[in-house]
Amino acid sequence: MKILTMLAFALTLVACGSDEPEEREPTIGTEIAEDYNEAMDKAREVENQVMEQKEKIDAALKEAENAIDE
Repeated sequence: MKILTMLAFALTLVACGSDEPEEREPTIGTEIAEDYNEAMDKAREVENQVMEQKEKIDAALKEAENAIDE
């Protein structure tokens, strides 16, 4: 009898569950996190541009040094 009661209780809990998640309105914390992530993405893009420029400058300096040595 206990098993039947437990089974009925478990099935009731499963039946009450929703298949589709509810959409919630974004909270202030979510907005802050999204703004932070956007800022970090922009910072990474700027860092990548700076590193590309540095590599070009390093290559030009190395080429200039090789031209002087010849």
